[in-house]
Amino acid sequence: MNHKSIFLNQIAACRNEDGWFASFDRAVKGLTSEQASWKQTDMMNSIWEIINHLRFWNLRYLHYFTGVPTNKMEGNNDSTFRNQDRLDWPATVASLHEMMSAWYKAIEESDDVKLASVINEQSDEPWADAIADLNIHNAYHIGQIVYIRKLQGSWDPEQGVH
Repeated sequence: MNHKSIFLNQIAACRNEDGWFASFDRAVKGLTSEQASWKQTDMMNSIWEIINHLRFWNLRYLHYFTGVPTNKMEGNNDSTFRNQDRLDWPATVASLHEMMSAWYKAIEESDDVKLASVINEQSDEPWADAIADLNIHNAYHIGQIVYIRKLQGSWDPEQGVH
């Protein structure tokens, strides 16, 4: 199995193919905007904020990967949790799903040379490492979404991940 097929499997697992953990689709299935906005404490991020954060980093790196000009980041990582596009809840979910689909397609159309190349002239990190980290980052936050749903009582145990 090569890098490309591993990354495609990881993206599919994060996006909509349940396996060792709940996919994004399963994690947000049936979730209302009120539930997505819920916080147990002010020290936690809401599910909606987590998805905003995932949208920010997935889109930024997708733009780098596909050659779309990207502005210098304003703020810090904490600012990535805000709903900068002012999307409603269904649009926020659809947006991340579309980004994961776009990542799948971009990797599917890439070659080993692209995956071995560095992200940009400011970085010596190869794309293969960055994509692996992005997929792990997505899986980590999807796990947080399931955990938050369990805390608030909105997780259906029939969905798995006991």
